[in-house]
Amino acid sequence: MITVKNILVPTDCSESSVDAAKYAVNFAKQFKAHLTLLLVTATEPLAVLNDYGYFSPELHQKLVVESSKRAEDQLRAFWESVADPEVEAKLVNVKGDPFTEIIHYAKENTMDIIIMGTHGHTGIKHILMGSVAEKVVRYSPYPVLTVKQEGYKFDVDEA
Repeated sequence: MITVKNILVPTDCSESSVDAAKYAVNFAKQFKAHLTLLLVTATEPLAVLNDYGYFSPELHQKLVVESSKRAEDQLRAFWESVADPEVEAKLVNVKGDPFTEIIHYAKENTMDIIIMGTHGHTGIKHILMGSVAEKVVRYSPYPVLTVKQEGYKFDVDEA
């Protein structure tokens, strides 16, 4: 029998993540599992700019703190839009490369499954933008369930 006690939901808080988060909430209810929403924000470009002396250390620190606060607020608002009163979620915001941080978090916290949305880009958009979901599916040591956004339509000519 499969047991699911810890569910990781990586999200970028976009529309394509909503259906995956709702799916994960239903999984959590069914399996009485713990749910973790993980938002990975890119390492601050401000840090790179600051290396060249554009910001005072005080201003740089203030901008980094404000950026983290905005990400936390965004994640909280996202959770409120998909939440179910029967399910609690741990909200985690980290900085770094999304693929790397998702895999690292899953390993460090012994997740049973990763449930994430996919943008469904194909063709040239996929080549140019890459796919975090695809990398996670490919390299995760845990099962990964990808959920396409409601209304997703596949066009064979774009593939």
